[in-house]
Amino acid sequence: MKKLALLLAALSVASVSYAKEVMPEAAPVVEEAPVVEQEVVEVKAAPVLRVTSVGQELVVENKSNANDRGYEDVGDAIHLKNKVGLALGDSWTFDLMARKTWSASIDDNEVLATGEKTGSGMKSKAHRIELAATRHFENFSLGLRWRGEKNQDAIFLPVSYNYGMVSGWFDPAYYFVNESKGQDYFYLEAEPVVLSYGPVQLAYYFEGYKWTGEGDGNVPTDTKSDYAHQARLRGTVYSNDAFSVGLEYRYQFAQDVEMVNGNKNVENNRHIGVLSGAYNVTENLTLAGYYQYEFNKYEQHEGTAMDDDYYGEFGLGWTYNF
Repeated sequence: MKKLALLLAALSVASVSYAKEVMPEAAPVVEEAPVVEQEVVEVKAAPVLRVTSVGQELVVENKSNANDRGYEDVGDAIHLKNKVGLALGDSWTFDLMARKTWSASIDDNEVLATGEKTGSGMKSKAHRIELAATRHFENFSLGLRWRGEKNQDAIFLPVSYNYGMVSGWFDPAYYFVNESKGQDYFYLEAEPVVLSYGPVQLAYYFEGYKWTGEGDGNVPTDTKSDYAHQARLRGTVYSNDAFSVGLEYRYQFAQDVEMVNGNKNVENNRHIGVLSGAYNVTENLTLAGYYQYEFNKYEQHEGTAMDDDYYGEFGLGWTYNF
């Protein structure tokens, strides 16, 4: 029994000695420095003014010679427009437009209503420059546009909105007339309500003039105000990846022309048709054109009777988008 106890004691001492040789010494405890999280600040590049588009458009206006008003037989007005679009960031856009206007005739004996004999050929008629800036928000935009011409200047405050099926725009202006006998006037062109369903739109259109004086200079026949109302129906009748065709019908259902003496002038209940098309030559280059025909149907009030006549307008242009 004593021998067994001695044997167990010897085995215990041997196992402890072996464990000390095999087990490594414990590594010293190193305290880690606390990690300080640094806030990552995103640096945004400053907005850069860039050109988004350039283009040109040629527009020819032609009026009939009804009632012996003596309009040019080729083009009462031929406009050549040069346009540049710019953007600053995602919120601002800028538009520049310069337009030169001529008239054209092939009749050497043509005489205007003023009695002036025009002769044939191209004749310089007018010019126009426009500068516009627009601030875009999520569902609407606000802008400022200046227009300069030979005889008048204008300031516009365009506004537009878009909420899916319902949209609209307003383009109010004040004209500063530079002629000695002219007078300033207020102007408003708008489609206050446009209802969209698929490729079809139904819109109400308003155009109005309100002169500030007594009907002199540039104002026709002592006119005090002129307001017109239209219903417009338009839509895309054909489209594919490269080509589209659109049609529009406009009916001017009311026109209120008031004279300085309080009388009502002739009312024009015109019918207007517009055929338009666009072709994508490349991903960036687009050709577009349209033809507009107006049949003017006059209803006499206190004004001088006028024969029905027509107005035609043809436009063709190109736009390159960057």
